[in-house]
Amino acid sequence: MILLVYGDDAFRVKERAKEFVMKFAEKFDPTRMNIDEFVFGKKDDAQLPRVSEAIAASPFLSPKRMVRVDGIFSTVTTKPDAEPWIAMFSRVPESTIVVLVDTVSKEKVEKTELWKRVSGMKDVHVYPLPALSGLDLQAWVVGRAKIHGVTMVPNVISVLVDRVGNDSWRLETEIGKLAAYAGDAPVTEAMITKLVVSEYREDIFVLMDAMSADRAPYALQKLHEERVAGADEFPLFGMLVRQIRILLQVRALCDERSNIGKGDVAEVLGLHPFVAQKVLGEARRRSFLQMMAWHGLAAELDSAMKRGLAADVAVDRLVAMMLDDSSILR
Repeated sequence: MILLVYGDDAFRVKERAKEFVMKFAEKFDPTRMNIDEFVFGKKDDAQLPRVSEAIAASPFLSPKRMVRVDGIFSTVTTKPDAEPWIAMFSRVPESTIVVLVDTVSKEKVEKTELWKRVSGMKDVHVYPLPALSGLDLQAWVVGRAKIHGVTMVPNVISVLVDRVGNDSWRLETEIGKLAAYAGDAPVTEAMITKLVVSEYREDIFVLMDAMSADRAPYALQKLHEERVAGADEFPLFGMLVRQIRILLQVRALCDERSNIGKGDVAEVLGLHPFVAQKVLGEARRRSFLQMMAWHGLAAELDSAMKRGLAADVAVDRLVAMMLDDSSILR
């Protein structure tokens, strides 16, 4: 069996893939000894034999095994590169469940030779997850709010979406933050105004431009100015996290296409042209590993804030890492 999970709604794609893995573990393999996961950051010919070996292996003390592969459609893009993968996927044994995951657009995935050939094979199930909009987006926000244990009525949801857009990763972060702030009360428009920063804000670029070792004093000065001006720590943290996620997406695009321009970034990620120009220059100065380290710390701090960590401490720790010479893996 092969499951294809893809689309530019990265949060829902990752959640669906995670759900498949968790259900597999519950049903077949609580020890998770029969689950292998592979991630493509860029083209890597060495991945093919490793993935092939994992797929062909016999399950250990279980009737099934699972192999998850992330980023394959955006990496294996040409017909010659796709052929050996197609041949390998055509021989998946009945005892193996393969999950192919990618967070690029539905249209781009379905143009690849790999998708065209694999999707037509026997026992293949396709799960496209494009970015949501309109009533579908509202319904999704209602569902996530319930998961976080908070109530959000339609007019409040509209205010949130107006400020955040349809970025499901950021919506999930903001809903969690609002739920922690609201407690047992419903989320109000006033809470959103207080805690959620609008999708487009130029100030963050001034701070992010200073996030290099030789400009650390200037970056700390800008952070101080934000606080003196009355910036709330929660949205300030959210601003930094959102910028890190955008930089990661742009860095991945740079690795995928050597001649990418701001127009491509604006089109693929749905960014304002000014934003696209700024983040493209910043992403080119940073390494993918460096920004993944930032993102990992941000996730830990977000979880810690929900358990009581002060937001200003979270902001300080994240900024400290971003300014630390040892975290810059150029």
